[in-house]
Amino acid sequence: MNILKAIGGLFVRLWRWIKETAWIQPLLIVGAIFAVIFSIPKFTEWVSAINVASASRYWSDYKLTINNETAKTSEYNTAADKLTQSINEWSNFAGEYNTYEEWDAGMKAKLANKELSVNIDPRTEYGEKFFLVYVSEECANCDAIQPAFETLNEYWGTNYQMEGTAKFAIHTIFADESSDNDDDYDIESEKKAFVRYLNKFNDNDFLASAGGRLEAAPYKLNANVGDSNYTYFIDGDADKFSVPTVILVDFTKEAFELTDPRIGVSEITFGISGDDKFAKAQVIANMWNHTTKTNKTNPFSDVYNKKAN
Repeated sequence: MNILKAIGGLFVRLWRWIKETAWIQPLLIVGAIFAVIFSIPKFTEWVSAINVASASRYWSDYKLTINNETAKTSEYNTAADKLTQSINEWSNFAGEYNTYEEWDAGMKAKLANKELSVNIDPRTEYGEKFFLVYVSEECANCDAIQPAFETLNEYWGTNYQMEGTAKFAIHTIFADESSDNDDDYDIESEKKAFVRYLNKFNDNDFLASAGGRLEAAPYKLNANVGDSNYTYFIDGDADKFSVPTVILVDFTKEAFELTDPRIGVSEITFGISGDDKFAKAQVIANMWNHTTKTNKTNPFSDVYNKKAN
């Protein structure tokens, strides 16, 4: 107790001396200012690290793994496989039917008879309409667009008016994810799970058929998007595959009944433009609302009119 009193007394005397010694006060103020200045970079780094970690956690919350991805086209064993192949099959069969109702009944019959390689209805498993985002851990552009998705979800139906009744849904695939069986492959390039994933969906023409629809979608023309990233997507080029790649998957009746039907993989962007998270959120809201017949300012829609902007 005496020791505590002695320490307390020491601080009291020191504080009294500072108050009574006028010349020491400016020095303390200057010292405090410099301390704040020198701490700013560290504080900035700390905030930046928090933001990056937050973005990574966000993407991870919606992750569909490619762990144990195999190179065999007949096996769709991972969560990422099952999602991608279900999109592929449910899109490809759409051309066999004249109406949405016929397609819906026909696909349910195939599902019941186990005629599909992945016995999943993507609408119930993943959402009638959802975003599929390819990201990676070390990706500044992925971190930059993450707040836009969070913002869109937060202000869904209020600040951002959304077409249809489907709710916000998102799934992610990490292009840099390691797999437990990577070392089982002799060819160096196939030691990467994402390479094997792309090869598989290149071999079964998913990337080519989806990419062909996307190249013909209004956004590519309206936004003057270059050809390169579309080519890398169609080719399944892992070295040049763009991250982030944001895809809208749409199994709604509205997507089926477009003049140029885009059931399944409907829209794509390679990054999202905008000055802040709110502007970026508007871009992905427009992407979601691509079937609108009234909003002539939406570059994702068939009715877009540049003069209306």
